Amino acid sequence: MLKGGPSEIKKKVKEVLSRIGEVKKVELEGPFVVVYVDDPSSFLESNNTVGEAAKLLRKKIIVMSSGKMLPEEDAKRVIREMIPQKAEITDIRAVEETREIYIIAKRTGYVVGKSGYYINEILKKTGWRPVVLRAPTMESGLLNTIYNYLIEGSAERKKIMRKIAERIYREPIGIERGIFVSFLGGAREVGRSSIAVTTNEGSVLLDAGISLGRGEAFPRYDLIDLDEIDAVIISHAHLDHSGALPFLFKYGYRGPVYVTRPTRDLIVLLLLDYINLSRRQGIIPYFSEADVARMLNHMIVLDYEETVDISPDVKLTFYNAGHILGSALVHLNIRKHNILYTGDFRFRETKLLGKADTSFPRVETLIMECTYGGEQDVLPPLWEAEKQLIQIIKDTIERNGRVLIPALSVGRAQEIMITLVEAFSRKEIPDVPVYIDGMVYDSTAIHSAYPSYLSDYIKARVFGEDKDPFTDEHFTMLKGTEDKDSIATGGPSIIIAPSGMLNGGPSVDYFIRMSPDPRNSVVLVSYQAEGTLGRELKEGAREIRIRDEMGEMRKIEVKAEIHFVEGFSAHADKVQLLTYPSSIPKPSRIILVHGEAEKIRSFKPLLSRSIGAAVMAPSIGEKLRLV
Repeated sequence: MLKGGPSEIKKKVKEVLSRIGEVKKVELEGPFVVVYVDDPSSFLESNNTVGEAAKLLRKKIIVMSSGKMLPEEDAKRVIREMIPQKAEITDIRAVEETREIYIIAKRTGYVVGKSGYYINEILKKTGWRPVVLRAPTMESGLLNTIYNYLIEGSAERKKIMRKIAERIYREPIGIERGIFVSFLGGAREVGRSSIAVTTNEGSVLLDAGISLGRGEAFPRYDLIDLDEIDAVIISHAHLDHSGALPFLFKYGYRGPVYVTRPTRDLIVLLLLDYINLSRRQGIIPYFSEADVARMLNHMIVLDYEETVDISPDVKLTFYNAGHILGSALVHLNIRKHNILYTGDFRFRETKLLGKADTSFPRVETLIMECTYGGEQDVLPPLWEAEKQLIQIIKDTIERNGRVLIPALSVGRAQEIMITLVEAFSRKEIPDVPVYIDGMVYDSTAIHSAYPSYLSDYIKARVFGEDKDPFTDEHFTMLKGTEDKDSIATGGPSIIIAPSGMLNGGPSVDYFIRMSPDPRNSVVLVSYQAEGTLGRELKEGAREIRIRDEMGEMRKIEVKAEIHFVEGFSAHADKVQLLTYPSSIPKPSRIILVHGEAEKIRSFKPLLSRSIGAAVMAPSIGEKLRLV
């Protein structure tokens, strides 16, 4: 990275870019360089000279106009006249304090233009810097809320980013302390994932999750000093990896949170849903909507394979993890030591997502999840799982029953939806309604806003055929006001609802109504954590006690058929876990996390023999020295 503090770095950037044209001002905002110029044309028409400067400086450079801006309404008119109608612009909003104009469109490619042509033309002709947001193909109040947060908080976010930059680019202290990893959660357990990585110059957190089953809810943050944390890096949006973020901010953290764009939106969705669910159950949530909005202003979004400095001696790069939309493998380059943290990952392609990346410069330490590392954890092929699910649906409908599929709102529900679309098109199941309830609706809307993060299969349909499989005619998106009784006791149908572990949400409401009827089927397609109703059912329980919508405990006799279909898992199974370490630059050390103690105990020696590297399985609170 560039040597020296913020002032020296700004001076160097100005010196390099002044070869192109006059630079009025240079600002550091988070890990990015923002350059203000009177005449953007000279910079944007310089045969990619800005791109070459960015490579030389190893920084992403954002060019802003420091000259006069067109009045807002005139700028909007120019943009609408310039951008092809095929873009389907839904809204344009300007923020004068930041000199940014937000363009929300269904087809953002037409807004950007070839090689960013329209983006550059908007900046040159209006003086406003365009920020492009993709509108979902499905109307989503939640995404509107997120975009409102982003736009209304942009001025405050700019101030925050400048403070963050001062910390990133501070002068190194130059003391040799070594590289350590401390396991605050997710070690020999599934849930509350959080790992502190300490270097010579600072420290970062990998994930900040909560527990979704029994045990302690939050990671052991009493073991660290939040004031010393330079950055929080979230691998993906699931609450067992992101749910403790508001807790960190509640107790004083004010640094950056690095995420991909879909992860940012999905985190907001999951946290707002957590608030609503807590209040419905009569529980006071530990954070508010205002806390979520405040946290959003600290989020820095990165694309896959975009490398940034996050502290004086740490560079961060995200890679596709294949787990859920926007999920990322986290690669940390710490001087000459490289850590790859998988978060949750899947090493096979599905109709929804591609498989986890394997191309990295170097990997010395691999921190790998081990959810399905048990002796019997060899998942069937996806086609076999699809065949099993389709047969269960056919059998249930033939006896005039209904199928409940409790599914994780993010990822699993969309995998099931794509499978059903294909089955309907091949006439493998009858044309029955598919009800999509709860948070699945908004999660699916977010998926429709980020097709470029999805599989080649989805991209071919969205970009090639202009068809969005998530808006198939069989799907009925419920808004939460519908009568669940009529759906649960009506004609044959399929219901997809969260949560996937039956530990809350509308899936529990449907389960209470549907489980006494032997014609019905409940199909569990997600991992079932210890302490959840789904785990009880998987282990054979047929008489359970459950809390209903009114908060009262009820005893339920389960007469519906209970099925467990494993092949849809978004995690790597034992075979993938054994294969992945040998598919990347060979690590000298592998650390296993995010797995039940017994599974890690059986998998550890197997992996050690297979890969020939040191394999470790730390406990909560343990601290390991890497270098």
